[in-house]
Amino acid sequence: MADSSINFLDDRADRRDDTRPPGGGGPTPDRRNWKVLIVDDEPDVHSLTKLLLRNFNYRKRGLNFLSAYSATEARDVMRDNPDTALVLLDVVMETEHAGLALVDYIRNDLANRSAQIVIRTGQPGQAPPLTVVSNHGINDYKEKTEITQQSMILTVVKALRLYEEFLPSYIAAAKYAQLAERAKAGADDRELLRSLRHELDGLDDATRPPPAAEPADPRLAALTDREREVLKWVSQGDSNKAIAIRLGVQEVTVKAHLRQIFTKMQVFNRTQAASLALRLLERDGELPSR
Repeated sequence: MADSSINFLDDRADRRDDTRPPGGGGPTPDRRNWKVLIVDDEPDVHSLTKLLLRNFNYRKRGLNFLSAYSATEARDVMRDNPDTALVLLDVVMETEHAGLALVDYIRNDLANRSAQIVIRTGQPGQAPPLTVVSNHGINDYKEKTEITQQSMILTVVKALRLYEEFLPSYIAAAKYAQLAERAKAGADDRELLRSLRHELDGLDDATRPPPAAEPADPRLAALTDREREVLKWVSQGDSNKAIAIRLGVQEVTVKAHLRQIFTKMQVFNRTQAASLALRLLERDGELPSR
């Protein structure tokens, strides 16, 4: 993908869409691209995120970046852009829990369940991961000190995949809710049936059953159950430390498993293993849910 498919703009005078040049001139954002909202009160975080994802492409679509430098500002952006696929969100901004309040606003006030929300915090003590993920509508949690280009790309790929999977059912539910309201208002049954048929015919192909799975790849078959489990979390961008905590083992044990995984999968490093795992595990339907 050419760099021109993602345009960077650090001008805070136009925070709602960083891909639109100031003054209204130049090319407009590609509507086919995925919308990603960066919410952070540190301008350097916005710049770094765009730098790490400068050549990103998923399903032949790039990224259109939206920026907000406070939770209050992000409310307006989300209200005006309900098709935002991913929100990369800081917790501590104008208040200690501004980010979490924004999550509640998105999920409850806007009733937006499709946008994937990833917490990125530099102060994990203010928002412990287990508490945050359990009590809020958050899809993933990252500490800023652990963010690398590899983990950033894996995080975004996973989020966009989940967004794609969730969106058809989300749209269908909204459409059927509209039909239910019409029924309560006394709409004729025949009219409802015609509307229902129209909505069913118009559903995205993504709601149709997937094709039959291919035979399991022998490289995965060679792994033990624990090695497969470690590989799944590696493919999601988790660090060795995070995997160790998740599995209740020592970090050195995770490293030992990775050495065996590299040998059996015939790869040389973590990046190659993660890339191959994403393809194989996705095909076999084994990617983990948070």
